[in-house]
Amino acid sequence: MSNPVVATIVAIMVIQVLAVLAAVYGDSKILGKLMDGVTRQPEAKDALFTNALIGCGLVESMPIIGTVVVLILIFANPFLK
Repeated sequence: MSNPVVATIVAIMVIQVLAVLAAVYGDSKILGKLMDGVTRQPEAKDALFTNALIGCGLVESMPIIGTVVVLILIFANPFLK
């Protein structure tokens, strides 16, 4: 893998896959805890839902940041001459 273009393509794929998998895992944990909290204390549903939405929004920033890194590697690759 001495070709920098091939290495860049592999890095792009790894970055995107890991960012998406991490976001899916984080969202599933947050929403699972939301369901657990609502079943334990139904009267706190509104506060728990608001906190879960904020948490999911923060977790979803990971793939967006990964996409920015990928776009930098595609259009302004520091490894190519």
